[in-house]
Amino acid sequence: MTTADRLLEQMFSWIDQRSRCADQLDKLARELESLRQNCNGGEAVGSSMAVVGAACLIGAGVTLLTGGAAAPFLGVLGGTYLGASAVISVTTKLLEHFLSGSTMKDAKEIEEKSNELAEDIQRLFEKLKSEKKKANRSADLDDLDRHILTDILRAVARRNGVKVDFRMIGNQPKWSGGGQHHTGLSPGLLNNSKLVGVAGILAFFTLQSFGKESKFLFAKGAQQLIQRISVTGLKTVLKGGGMLVGGAIGMVFALNDAIDSWTDLIKKNNVTEASQSLRDTATAIRKICQALKDQFEEMKQMLQKMAEEQAERAKVKNIIENPNRSSAEEEELIRYNRKTCQIKEVRRWLGENSGPQTFLRLVDLFRLMKDKIKKSQEEKSNDEDIEVDIIFVAHGSIRDSRIPASCLLPTSNIQDVLLYSPWNCVINALAAYGIATGLMQPGHRRFNCRPNRGCEIPNEGHKPRKLPDVWNSMKEAGLIPNIMVTTLKHPEDCAWNGFVYLTGKYGSPRRGRILVPFILGGLKVTIPFCIVTWGISLVLSFFGIKATVHLAACLGDRSTKQKFPREFLEGQYSYTIDNTGMTSWQPMLPITHPDLYRSLQATFH
Repeated sequence: MTTADRLLEQMFSWIDQRSRCADQLDKLARELESLRQNCNGGEAVGSSMAVVGAACLIGAGVTLLTGGAAAPFLGVLGGTYLGASAVISVTTKLLEHFLSGSTMKDAKEIEEKSNELAEDIQRLFEKLKSEKKKANRSADLDDLDRHILTDILRAVARRNGVKVDFRMIGNQPKWSGGGQHHTGLSPGLLNNSKLVGVAGILAFFTLQSFGKESKFLFAKGAQQLIQRISVTGLKTVLKGGGMLVGGAIGMVFALNDAIDSWTDLIKKNNVTEASQSLRDTATAIRKICQALKDQFEEMKQMLQKMAEEQAERAKVKNIIENPNRSSAEEEELIRYNRKTCQIKEVRRWLGENSGPQTFLRLVDLFRLMKDKIKKSQEEKSNDEDIEVDIIFVAHGSIRDSRIPASCLLPTSNIQDVLLYSPWNCVINALAAYGIATGLMQPGHRRFNCRPNRGCEIPNEGHKPRKLPDVWNSMKEAGLIPNIMVTTLKHPEDCAWNGFVYLTGKYGSPRRGRILVPFILGGLKVTIPFCIVTWGISLVLSFFGIKATVHLAACLGDRSTKQKFPREFLEGQYSYTIDNTGMTSWQPMLPITHPDLYRSLQATFH
């Protein structure tokens, strides 16, 4: 049993002891009322505040004095015990039965056991912190906290028989919605939303975190727990005796102080108030214990959901890797895409007649791409993320509608998408070659009039009046024209042979680059580029691969209706007039792969 398992076990034992304490208080209330009737004691008329000894708090350095000794770490207060003047008329026999009976003895034994568990919880947590610090010496303080919280979640999963692969969590896609792009997490670490419940329970037991961000997480978790308890009516139950300090709570029952208060009420013959206070205290304890149990139950349900999602992803991963999938498996893959994709343009396209079959062809194309990436990275460990550049080569254009640039970055696996030419501009073979090899830089661009187009504007007139000195990054962009890409020529063309050549020649003058020609086995289609990046991200998300996608394609405006306003295109990046082509300065771009250049010439002429 790991330290986290033992820590969790002691927390549940502590909750169980508190629940048993509540039972004893209810029993004491019944016995007190029964004894009062037997003693025929008269009840005086007076006023007093009901006592609730279940008050507590979480906050650094706060302790509770119980019987003259400081409570070791569950910093909590015992409540404010107020009494008013009243006529004391209660027999010595009544007090003797109340204070010396077996029920009170059991309650005190439970209190002692609870304090021992509290000390053990603190000791185990400190041990867990020490273990994580030793095992992750290079991690920062917040990372150490996440490792600790994840360890506790693992223990919750084991306790409930839930099989979750925590190594997969960082690789699962964070599907974007509303045009927002999500940042991924390192493998083995959970995002904060999954840790709030754990942090709230630890904060309840006044267990301290390492990092600054984690302290915020602990405070958020404690606040969540406070709200849960408040909903149950705890504030009403506690009346004037409960306190929340520093926005957080904890729970320890100050039995000795409470006994003194109840004894005082009995001496004043306020037996009804004393018994009611016992019941109110028992109710408060049960409500707090139930809130903790509910928190653990929600963690269990969350882990079960994660396990189900992982099982589904494992099934889909197998379907992707199987080139001979059945029709039922194809339907399962399409269903999964419709379920997980939040981009309305992609969902609408998947609903079209030819969409699903075209997408299945794309998945096969990207599966082959994945195999080449994996083969080229065999020296890396399985836990290490692979980062590559993917150059997607296709015929391209911009048409009619506008879309958020975030549609091109649907998951954290796509780190960025780079466009190279200005809007309404085409590229030639030399520019495409520079994009494919990574040799072309922004300063290498040259613009000229496309020949044989009947254009009378000289080359100098085709240079954009606004030309940024960086490529067009979609990571920070807003609205962009909808980019359409069209498949390349049939595989028998010389272009295909050149693509095959470079695809097998991984490793260029710069970091690893994978060339992906848009060829679907003879199928000719024109689809939105966001479908392509969604397909790439889907496949990569299953295999721990992150990529920057480079588009080697023309971006001429072929809108069927009104063309895009120049102001819109220039405001997003840059714009060229009609019949403009982009190339590269030949002296700055030595051709190191002549076969590739010849194939690109066959594509971009």
